[in-house]
Amino acid sequence: MDKSYFEISEEIKLALKDKKPVVALESTLISHGLPYPINLNVAKSSMNAVRSSGSIPATIAIINGKIKVGLNNDDINILSQNNNIEKVSSHNFAISISNKSHAATTVASTIYLASKIGIKFFSTGGIGGVHLDFVNTFDISADLIELSKTKMNVICSGAKSILDLDKTFEILETLRISRLGYKTNYMPGFWFYNTDKKVDHNFNDINELINYLKIRDHIDQTSSVLIFNPVPKNKSIDEKLIQKWIKLSIDKAKINSIKGKELTPFLIKEINKMSENKTLEANIELIINNAALAGKLAKKYYS
Repeated sequence: MDKSYFEISEEIKLALKDKKPVVALESTLISHGLPYPINLNVAKSSMNAVRSSGSIPATIAIINGKIKVGLNNDDINILSQNNNIEKVSSHNFAISISNKSHAATTVASTIYLASKIGIKFFSTGGIGGVHLDFVNTFDISADLIELSKTKMNVICSGAKSILDLDKTFEILETLRISRLGYKTNYMPGFWFYNTDKKVDHNFNDINELINYLKIRDHIDQTSSVLIFNPVPKNKSIDEKLIQKWIKLSIDKAKINSIKGKELTPFLIKEINKMSENKTLEANIELIINNAALAGKLAKKYYS
């Protein structure tokens, strides 16, 4: 890939050159996932969590048509306060480069870009997946396809609760994407602690997990690994309540003809209202918690 399209911070350039731990972070969480000024604070807290764990944060976005790796305060302010930021996936981020515009990268585009410069670890809240009305819409997140093609160690709290978690879990296996637990036997439900979907393997010991990740590198497995890290129990919400809120918000979305890439942020916003900010609090907690674990794993991997 032509590196002239990248603008990588000096700290990250040096870290990659010296094989020091770097953790990629997406920017869609800043521009579309959380309201201002919470998005600004969470972006900074996530970066601090990675750094406190001994690794270097590398938030990725497109700023003025450049793929920026390692955002500064001005960049984060643009993404957190500008309502016209495009949300770009791996199929369309090049349009933002061509237009010399700003854009926030999703899980799919972030891991694609991070992998091109040698970053091995990525942290997010929850991945995309199979949407609930898949039979009628054929709506499946590009995250799944990119995870199947791109080698990345992804720390997350499962797929977002508003998705069809059963189908998402099954398609992960079909696409050769490893489903691992870190101190959990089950895939988390994003806002709730766990589903009934048993992971491929639960690693209770960090050294054993790092050994596994290195073996995957040595045998050149080319898909991603999902390392599931549940939302902290004190912020976990009852699954039945979540399902009730999801149904009500989906009904409202249908009435208002909201679909496609606008659907997920709409549902998250509506469910947060119904939960009286409990889902927002869980979201914030798991994002920062996952960033801290990613930093810890990356540090251990390169030590």
